Amino acid sequence: MQLFFINLNKMPSFILIISFYLPTITFAQSSKFPKLSQLQQNGNATVSALVVKLSNGEKIAELNSDMRLCPASVTKLVLGAQALDKWGTTKTFTTKLYGRGKINKGTLEGDIIFYGAGDASLTNEKLWFLTTDVSRYGIKKITGKIVVNNSMFGNVLEDENRLGGKNKSHNAYDAPLSSAAVNFSVLAIVVTPNEKIGGQAKISLEPYPLNSISVIGNVTTTNENSAPQISVSRQSKNGKDIFSVSGTIPKNSTAQRIYRSISDADRYTGEVLNGFLTAAGIETSGEIQIDSKELKGNLIPLASVEGYPIEWQMKGLFEVSNNFIGDTLALNLLSESNPKNKGDLKEAGSLLEKYMKNVLKNSTWDSNQNQNSTLIIESGSGLTPNNRLSARDIISLLDHMYFSGRAFPAYINALPIVGDEGSLKRRFTSPTEKHLQGRLRGKTGTLTEPVHVSALGGYSRLKNGDWVAFAVIVNGVKSKPQPDLKNIRDAIDSDLAKVLPSEL
Repeated sequence: MQLFFINLNKMPSFILIISFYLPTITFAQSSKFPKLSQLQQNGNATVSALVVKLSNGEKIAELNSDMRLCPASVTKLVLGAQALDKWGTTKTFTTKLYGRGKINKGTLEGDIIFYGAGDASLTNEKLWFLTTDVSRYGIKKITGKIVVNNSMFGNVLEDENRLGGKNKSHNAYDAPLSSAAVNFSVLAIVVTPNEKIGGQAKISLEPYPLNSISVIGNVTTTNENSAPQISVSRQSKNGKDIFSVSGTIPKNSTAQRIYRSISDADRYTGEVLNGFLTAAGIETSGEIQIDSKELKGNLIPLASVEGYPIEWQMKGLFEVSNNFIGDTLALNLLSESNPKNKGDLKEAGSLLEKYMKNVLKNSTWDSNQNQNSTLIIESGSGLTPNNRLSARDIISLLDHMYFSGRAFPAYINALPIVGDEGSLKRRFTSPTEKHLQGRLRGKTGTLTEPVHVSALGGYSRLKNGDWVAFAVIVNGVKSKPQPDLKNIRDAIDSDLAKVLPSEL
């Protein structure tokens, strides 16, 4: 498992199958968005777009800016803003290990309890810190169970997208949620080439073999001129995850890591923790128990570890659009504000919706033109197609963050840079668009079902030092043939490059 972020480029595109409805709308046209306007005129897409100069509020370009559409992962801009407004940049979450029983000559006669604090950044590195500290405490044997306590969120009411991945998956985005989850609830399948061409590559699990995980299939080592072609999918039955692996890997390749979701976050945590305890020289029973009740009784503090701060987590949220980080942060916000409804993703979405409405209430960009269009946030990660935001909504949010001296530096730093980072690394590549590389930062959003969605929102610096905020949302129309996602992205990039020419 990498210490930082999962490489989403290695994960296949996901498909969501949920009912979707768009009202009949009369569209405004804009010569400043020629390609996006053409998409609308073709009748198979709807567009909401707005570009403004933040220093004086000047509108540079506008197209149906009040139309509320599905923004996909651009919703994460709302989540990131509320997290920074609520906690600042240095907030961390602390995971703890307790002993329950008594310690006698290096033996814990009882259980070891893992208390998950909803730390989305808790990876193998932090687990190593925890378990080696238990060893330093002097414990060499644990006679009881490894108890995984997830009471911080309780039993999470997950959305339909994650429920679909419980029995089978070939993705990482549908990883299950828990306050006690580790490694983003994904498993790294590591494939290392054989020394001989034609030989079977070595397939391992990172960091250790796990009782509930088995791997079937094989990968063949090929000649040195080929590229790795590895397929991994999962089926889950009776508490066991079976990963099927196939494909090829060249002899001169380094080890390849393919990340896939597991089916049971808490069980996975218990088994990974057991592996680290064993590696630290601590004998365990290997028996794992899941507990959702609040911690009580006489407990012995054994070890604790702080996760990475919110500022670090923002990079994962924006740069690689990590849905696990997004929904975990949303549940943390909910847990602090409304503990009675903790663990409910839709309630967490309602909290974000309330925050967004408050931003609009205090924004000069809220023109009250959306009386017949409802702002909806059901998911902080944007996995659901039911969310509804307009370009004007997003501009109001970006404007709010721009004037936040406390949060803006971390907020904009987390957004990927065109041509350099994350989901924008390969955008704005044509000769007429390249002037925006290294200058524009933004958050992308993409869905493929029930209609194609492509969105982009963020900031760009002008030559005179002024800042521009931009937001573009494009949705396909369910009753019409779907516009190609690449064509939509190309239209967004081309039109923004025209709206923000090199001389600005």
